[in-house]
Amino acid sequence: MEFSWKKVITFSGAIVAYLIGSGFASGQEAMQFLASFGLVGCTGAIIMTCAIYLGFCYSIMDDGYKLQLTSSNKIFEYYCGKYVGRFYEFYTPIFLFLVFVVMISGAGAILSEYYGVAPVYGRVIIVLLSLSTVMLGLNNLVNIVSKIGPIIILFIVIVGGTNIIMNPSGLAQADETLKSITVIKAAPTWYISGLIFPAMGCMMITPFLASLGARARSGKEARYGGLGGGLLFSIAVTIFSYGLLTSIGELYEKSIPTLFIANKISPVLGMLFSIILICGVYNTAVLMLWLSCNRIFQDEKSKKFRISAVVLAIIAFVASKFPFATLVNLIYPFTGYLGIFLLICILVKRLRKKASASVAK
Repeated sequence: MEFSWKKVITFSGAIVAYLIGSGFASGQEAMQFLASFGLVGCTGAIIMTCAIYLGFCYSIMDDGYKLQLTSSNKIFEYYCGKYVGRFYEFYTPIFLFLVFVVMISGAGAILSEYYGVAPVYGRVIIVLLSLSTVMLGLNNLVNIVSKIGPIIILFIVIVGGTNIIMNPSGLAQADETLKSITVIKAAPTWYISGLIFPAMGCMMITPFLASLGARARSGKEARYGGLGGGLLFSIAVTIFSYGLLTSIGELYEKSIPTLFIANKISPVLGMLFSIILICGVYNTAVLMLWLSCNRIFQDEKSKKFRISAVVLAIIAFVASKFPFATLVNLIYPFTGYLGIFLLICILVKRLRKKASASVAK
């Protein structure tokens, strides 16, 4: 059985890079889904989020290796049956495209909030970069984004951790601060948020995990890659969310709260982090565009695939003019609720497979 830690690290990095786009790296996801519920609520939601991501990434990578699907979107039919699976096959590319729109909007917000330039310039840059990279194909995409992912994680942990260290009393005072401000919440309660946040991410990443798993040379390589990606993202979520909660009174109205924290710690760190954020946006935008095109035309080298990439990029650019925080709050929670049923289907399928294997023995 072939096994390579280098491949495991590559898979883990690609998973993290996929999950960390402008929504998470900017702080909007963590603030709306986690930090907005105060210390106890945030902690509970974090525990739920990390547990779901670890189990999910492990399972999908494992099944992706075993199934070797020619179309990654067929993973939904495997878990949910013919009709429900087809609904997810139809909806997921739409959601991925909407996430691509959010990434473009996020790029505009980053350049506008930190550099003071018109948002349209950031949007143009990320669209052109994404489009040119998608033309390279999935294997090249994985190699590129897997190297950037761990760097983004490192910076996020540094920014969140440093803010906690510099302001230790802020975490203890967070609940009191939240009473006097109004923070946008993604869900009515922390436990619903702790469920729909990872459910949304899992629905978004399912086809990609199935594709990655199929590229592993052994089941062990696939499973460890899934666990590694889930673990790295869980660590980032935990430290990052508490870092935001520490200064919630200062940043709750910011479009890019993490950039505000980084700049407060050090102008140099702020400048570096603005670049890292753009890389995070680029990572996710590229993968969202590729997966959206792959749903229409499977052959990434075909002329039709490339034409579809150009058309979708233009449409996304036009739609990305809406405010970044508003897009995150509208698109992500709704998909999270749909993702809950997907998680149930996956759990039931895995349990049935284990039961059948036990009976066979």
